[in-house]
Amino acid sequence: MGKYETLAKEIIKGVGGKENISELLHCMTRLRFKLKNESIANDEFLKKVKGVITIAKSGGQYQVVIGNHVGEVYSDICNITGIINVKSSNDTSVQEKKNILNTILDTLIGIFSPIITIIIGAGMIKGLLSLLSLFKIIDTGGNLYYFLNFIGDASYYFLPVFLAASASKKFNCNMYIAILMAAILLHPNFAALKNQGSEVFVLNIPVKIVTYSSTVIPIILIVWVLSYVEKLADKIIPSVIKFVARPLFIILVMSPIAFCILGPLGSFLGDILVSILLKAEENVPWLLPTIIGAFMPFLVMAGMHLSLIPAYVNSLSALGYETLIGPGNFPSNIAQGAAALCVAVKTKNKELRQIAIYSGFTALLGITEPALFSVNLRLKKPLIAIIIGGAIGGLYAGIVGTKRYGGGGAGLATIGLFIGDDPNNVINVLISGAIAFVITFAVQFYLGFEDIKEDSKDDETENDNVIKDVVYSPVNGKSINLSEVSDKVFSNEVIGKTVAIEPDIGKIYAPFDGTITSLFSTNHAIGLESNNGTELLIHIGVDTVKLDGKYFKSNFKEGDKIKLGDVLIEFEKDSIKNEGYETVVNVIITNSDKFLDIIVNDENENIENKDTIFTLIK
Repeated sequence: MGKYETLAKEIIKGVGGKENISELLHCMTRLRFKLKNESIANDEFLKKVKGVITIAKSGGQYQVVIGNHVGEVYSDICNITGIINVKSSNDTSVQEKKNILNTILDTLIGIFSPIITIIIGAGMIKGLLSLLSLFKIIDTGGNLYYFLNFIGDASYYFLPVFLAASASKKFNCNMYIAILMAAILLHPNFAALKNQGSEVFVLNIPVKIVTYSSTVIPIILIVWVLSYVEKLADKIIPSVIKFVARPLFIILVMSPIAFCILGPLGSFLGDILVSILLKAEENVPWLLPTIIGAFMPFLVMAGMHLSLIPAYVNSLSALGYETLIGPGNFPSNIAQGAAALCVAVKTKNKELRQIAIYSGFTALLGITEPALFSVNLRLKKPLIAIIIGGAIGGLYAGIVGTKRYGGGGAGLATIGLFIGDDPNNVINVLISGAIAFVITFAVQFYLGFEDIKEDSKDDETENDNVIKDVVYSPVNGKSINLSEVSDKVFSNEVIGKTVAIEPDIGKIYAPFDGTITSLFSTNHAIGLESNNGTELLIHIGVDTVKLDGKYFKSNFKEGDKIKLGDVLIEFEKDSIKNEGYETVVNVIITNSDKFLDIIVNDENENIENKDTIFTLIK
């Protein structure tokens, strides 16, 4: 077994076991699971596992953030479970309902994630070639340059082939037929028809001659339709001749659909996308780099940064460069490193300093998740400095028109991706990074942060300082969606993280051991603080302050110590309803900003007092 066997086993256990895994992929720092039943996964357990930075949920994926060694952990998981890139096509378990946007993003991420390695490799080769040419180390007319050039181009030229392979897994169809469709589009005899300059007809059907090398959208559309044609073939072809007739039917049906409809349509959509990007580059070249520079950490936080891959890969394949992501991503990543290193300088916590130094330098190289989740998000204020520094660095990169000539990471380790014919491009990229670093470091130094005190090591496991507090339900009833709460202050979580509960009985119980910090004279709301520092507001009903205390009775007073389960307030639920008031009980963490994460129980569940409704992590 591999180096991370123990960690892999813990992760498998945390996601609900092998049988709960529908699909498994990984990117630069995350294991990306699609689970048959996400409710089985144990968030709290996984976040306490040594080697797991945090978890995130986005686009139907359950993401376990590992760090730079995610590939090794992925391999160990595959070895332990005996599965590789597992995908269950007959999944009858409970599935998360996803909207159309989430479905599209999940599909695109699943298609592009497996091929990002070759995009990075090709980009680095092109960058190396430009560097060698710039310093006259290699003769641009020689065979070595010729070979390296077409080696670097191959990944982009045959991009439809690679996309066909990964898309076939996502759409659950035959990989080899999908690759064949891509190969047909790239066949030199078809490409040669473009040079004829006249319309081409097959069986009196016009065929638009399009150059499909380096394209993205056409083959994805083709493989998507292929998945349905395969199902049709399985339905209508008798079993006795299926082995021979099925591939014949699929190829003969798909070929004209590809050449006459989907190929030209995909090419047209791709051209529109490129046109939009060129217009943006021409009219507001600073806009996208500034936005990406400022907000890339939040895309990474949500796991949505990979959804940008299709756009920039399409730009790379069509134009030979991209201005959508790279120019803003570089200063953003440098800003992440600067913020973490500033924390390392200022903190008095030795363990935090070690983490900040390591993750800071890692972010400068282009891998930001360790810095984001272990330092910057944890302390919160560094995010402000990152937004400011990343935005200003991205603004400079956009104004001077920087470009990235290959796909992949954006950091000092992949600076070669920014080397092109114009030597000033890479210089301007480095300047944008320097701007982001200096501004972020200075802003973070000025803002400071709430340092983390060093804990005693006695009788403490490595993850004992992760779970800070638990809040239990103060009422028996049913947890409801916040969208059903009419008071926008609570439904929009203006005060803090909120759970809304429709009560069954008129009793408010103490949700933890602590102190009553405030009690409204009308007894319809009460403020509490746990012994671990969690500040809580319990508000009974909507606009019930107008009842002026009628139907409410408090059993404690402000300043009293309370124990879990104490009956704090009693209220006449039915009488309040008869007066025309809602009786929903809103439970709010009023110091939500003090916590790295607040895990909320599932909505629409019947709960009783002493059932957990919040788990708070710092």
